[in-house]
Amino acid sequence: MSKISITYNRKLRQSLSFMQSLNSMAVNPSAPCCNSLEVGPLSARKIITITKTTNDVDNKTTTFANIVQPMIVELIGTIFFILIGLLGACSDDSKNNSLIAGLSFGFSLIIFVASLGHISGGHFNPAVTLGVCIAGDIKLKKALLYMPMQLIGGAMAAGIFRLISRTSTYHRFRGGATFLVTIETLKETGELTKERINWWEGICIEILLTFVFVTVILMVTINSKSKSTFAPIYIGMALCVCIFASNMLTGGSLNPARSLGSAIFANVWSHHYLYWIGPLIGATLAGVFYRFIWGTKDNHLSDNK
Repeated sequence: MSKISITYNRKLRQSLSFMQSLNSMAVNPSAPCCNSLEVGPLSARKIITITKTTNDVDNKTTTFANIVQPMIVELIGTIFFILIGLLGACSDDSKNNSLIAGLSFGFSLIIFVASLGHISGGHFNPAVTLGVCIAGDIKLKKALLYMPMQLIGGAMAAGIFRLISRTSTYHRFRGGATFLVTIETLKETGELTKERINWWEGICIEILLTFVFVTVILMVTINSKSKSTFAPIYIGMALCVCIFASNMLTGGSLNPARSLGSAIFANVWSHHYLYWIGPLIGATLAGVFYRFIWGTKDNHLSDNK
């Protein structure tokens, strides 16, 4: 028994000596066989490795949640928002067209802002993104990523509308394109006269109505005093009202993405520039007014979020 005990103790001492040598090699970076090891005990190196891995995962998750996911939402949301609006607006060419167009686009916007707004803000419109950026609620870099997604979404919506529409219906409504409307007036003599809206009148209409639309968005979604859980309803109804007012004059665009897609597939480019100039100027004015007039003090000179 004594021999066995001596042998056991000897092996135990050898094991302890081996473990001590390993620990000294980890602590001593000058050891010849351990130049590549980090300074510190093994447990510390494990903690550092796990921390780095966790940080990498968190950074990837943050990038997806803050940039990639909102961009995808803006693309898909714009596609279906404009597609549903076009399907409704181009279903009836009677005197009720303005009512149907306004309700189609307005209620479509309510649905997608309510369901997707918590991810990207539910802009679906380059003019809205510009106004929100100027108001200070979104960074310029993120706004510049949103806008191409919205324009691509508008083009895809117009393309899908072309594919699923009957040819006769599509041509009768000119693909849902926006253009300056020709007003027909019947004189007392029975003569029918036609008068088209002037280009500068069209720009003014788009500026004023986009200003109203974007101002409503900023006040019900950003302003701390007037922010509301019913914001999607207010935003959709604001779009309805603006389309009611302008559909028989300019087609009621207020959205460069909505006009661009239809212009591409229907090849209708008459006065197309005003559907960029008007909404972008109107949104800029809305953002400036909110930043310096409508907004609360903490918004006036606040940094972009």
